[in-house]
Amino acid sequence: MALTTRRQFVQQTALAAAALCGHPIKVLAEARGIFETRKQNAASLDADAIRKLASEIAGHVLTPETSDYESARMVFNRAFDQRPALIVRCAGASDVARALEFAQNQNLPLAVRGGGHNRAGFSVCDGGVVIDLSKMNRVEVDAGKRTARAEAGALVGDLDHATQRFGLATTSGGCPTVGIAGLTLGGGEGQLMSKYGAACDNLLSAQVVTVDGRQLEVSQNSNADLFWAIRGGGGNFGVATTLEYQLHPVTDVLAGTLLYPAGRISELLGAFVKFVAAAPDDVSVVGGVLPSEQGTRFRMLVFHCGHPLQGNELFRPLRALKPQEDNVRVMSYLEAQAAAFLPAPVAHFQTDLFLPELTTAAIATLTTATNDAPPNTRVFIVPLFGAISRVGLSDTAFALRRPGYEVDIVGTWSAPAEKAGAVQWVKSLRDNLQPFAHGVYVNQLGETSEELVRAAYGPNYARLAELKKKYDPKNVLRLNQNIKPDRPSTH
Repeated sequence: MALTTRRQFVQQTALAAAALCGHPIKVLAEARGIFETRKQNAASLDADAIRKLASEIAGHVLTPETSDYESARMVFNRAFDQRPALIVRCAGASDVARALEFAQNQNLPLAVRGGGHNRAGFSVCDGGVVIDLSKMNRVEVDAGKRTARAEAGALVGDLDHATQRFGLATTSGGCPTVGIAGLTLGGGEGQLMSKYGAACDNLLSAQVVTVDGRQLEVSQNSNADLFWAIRGGGGNFGVATTLEYQLHPVTDVLAGTLLYPAGRISELLGAFVKFVAAAPDDVSVVGGVLPSEQGTRFRMLVFHCGHPLQGNELFRPLRALKPQEDNVRVMSYLEAQAAAFLPAPVAHFQTDLFLPELTTAAIATLTTATNDAPPNTRVFIVPLFGAISRVGLSDTAFALRRPGYEVDIVGTWSAPAEKAGAVQWVKSLRDNLQPFAHGVYVNQLGETSEELVRAAYGPNYARLAELKKKYDPKNVLRLNQNIKPDRPSTH
């Protein structure tokens, strides 16, 4: 009964979308095609093949009949409700190699899941194989060398808790349930990035399983071309199974939120830009434009990893703007990492732009849009400055190396009827900000296209496409912000 209900829901959603787009017959045919693909994939997987795979790995194989299949297939973005034919919960690199071989032999789509937070739902797939790394989550710290070696299924919270036992940390995302592998492979922004660079800048080495089953150690001294590619190029080139990070001394920090009254967005964004321009590397600040039925408010999530007295002096101009709420205080790094983020999975659509400057015209565009925004929308503004912007553009695949502002535009919904309005608003603001933009952050894209991927990598794209051809010539790892194997440019 539950499966029938889900199918009916997806069909109804497809019809509703078709009505909006004016192509009901085409979309209904596509929806039916999804179900037919599911049936064909299920039929092609005989019990013997599944049993053989299960007998050859140290982990576990989950099928739709397995008791924990339903929970295992769910991802953070509840906009995606996909049903893989198999979920392979890997126990190590050898399991990953076997799952890669199985998916290719069976001609099935393949997704790789770490934390399951991919904005575009690429952590799961319909009718295919999911390589689930969630049980590979051990973190080992060498306090003397200030390094951490983490399995690729570890989450930000796992890494932070392990390193903080020694008063150490590295740049990682601010949401504890984000997977470290996806975060790092796409670049990796975090509260320490102005002080210590992106997560990928702190990556010392990794173990990667390629689509042909090789288990490679990659670093500056071993398979250096692949090491360059995975620092920003995402999961296009292989499946990372272990990541080694440089750590830094970080203990208590000065952090918290400043929330300002409604009706002052333009003024506060101007003050935000002025503050960022003078901020030292010890500071991180994220702006949030928060529409609500009571009016649009502005929030700053501030962070300072130096001496608290210096931090309080630096934040004096922000407090002079008379916030309605001020909970900035000395707290543990772990507490600061968990602050102000959505605690539970939610259906959402998010996209992203990089603005080299937050100009008066861009501020006016943001102000106009958010003054008339649905309450289920948000805009987050993440300044890039300091250490992350001092790495050369071609030193890693991660291409956001100039100072500027990464702008994340988000719409959420709790009922299907709310989706269309949220998505439309997000796309409209994105289009209106496009004239001010130059690039995107690949980890925050809830949509994909070759144009967006090229925009994410800029002048690094051509080299990435060559390496894609070398390491994944058949584009097996394509459920991602996909870099296609090298081919003549159409531009």
